[in-house]
Amino acid sequence: MKNGKGISCLIAMIVAACMCCCGSPTLDEETDNQETTFIENLPSTVTSEILWYCDYEDGTYQKWEDAGTHDHYSGGGIFVTDSANSTYGITGDLSKSGSKAGYATIRNATTPGENKAVRFMRWTDKAWNDAGTYFPDAAYYSVFMYFAAEYDPTKDPGNDPNNDGGWWNLFQFKARNNAGSQPIVALDLYYGSGGMTIGLSIKDYPDDNSDDYTQNYVKQTNPTEIKANSWVHFEVYYEKTTEYAGKVIVWQNGKQIFEEDGIRTLLPQAETATWGVGNYTDYVNGGTEAGTATLYYDDAIVATTRISQYL
Repeated sequence: MKNGKGISCLIAMIVAACMCCCGSPTLDEETDNQETTFIENLPSTVTSEILWYCDYEDGTYQKWEDAGTHDHYSGGGIFVTDSANSTYGITGDLSKSGSKAGYATIRNATTPGENKAVRFMRWTDKAWNDAGTYFPDAAYYSVFMYFAAEYDPTKDPGNDPNNDGGWWNLFQFKARNNAGSQPIVALDLYYGSGGMTIGLSIKDYPDDNSDDYTQNYVKQTNPTEIKANSWVHFEVYYEKTTEYAGKVIVWQNGKQIFEEDGIRTLLPQAETATWGVGNYTDYVNGGTEAGTATLYYDDAIVATTRISQYL
C-alpha cells in the first residue's frame, strides 16, 4: 500500500473541487449506442493489456475517483473550477458504445482569466487500498470525445489581457514541483483554416520552485479536422522521465499526428505524472449560447498496447 509520504503528495495535488451533476444537455444527433461496449469487442489479447478503463456503463464516475475524489486511498478524482458554471454527469442519450457516456459542460466562459473547468484525473490502476499502483513509466492513454458543436476558443486581440490567443485544454498530463501541480503536456484545441484542430502544448519548468515555464506549442503541418456531432478518438503514448529523454506520440482516429522526443515528461520532485481529460478553458465561442460548451466522453483506457489500431 502507498506510504505516508506518497499519500501526502497525492493529497497536495488535489485542489478545491466540487461534484455537481445535472441532467444531460439536449442532443440533435441520434445515439451511437451498441449492445456491447467498445472494450468488450476488443480482442482478448488486447483487453489483457488494459490497466484501467471507464465506460460509464455502471452510471457512475467511480472508476475515475474510487470512493471519492478526496478519499485517502483514491487513485483519481474529479476537479472542478467555478462549480456554478462547470457541471458534469452521465447521459443515456448518447454514447460511443454501450448505453451510457459521461459529459462535462462549462458556461459563461466569456471572460479571459476566469477559468471554467471539469477535469477527470487518474494516476493509479486501482485504489491504493485495493493494491493500486501508479501507471507504468510507458503507457497508452486514450478516450473517445464528442463535440456538441463547432467550438472556437480564439480570443479577439482586444479581449486578450494575457495575450495567449485562446486555449482549450482537452487532454493533459501534470506533475508536481515545489510550487504545486503543473501541466506538462496537453492536447489543446484551436480553430484554424481547417476548423477545430488539435495542437500539442509542451511546457518545461527549469525552476523547480516556481510555476514559470517555457512552452513549445506544436501545430500539425496538415491539420486533421475535428468534426462536430461525431465521435473522435484521441490516444497518447507517454513516457514518464525526469530526464530530457521522454517521448510523446499522439493519434487522432488512429492516424499519428504528433511525435516529440527528448522532452522532460516528469518533474524531478514528482512521484508520477497524472493523466486527465476534461473541458477546461476561459473563453469559447460556438454552440447555441456564448461561452457554453459541452463535451462527451466514452471508453477511456490506459493500456500497455496501442488501442487506436483496433478502431
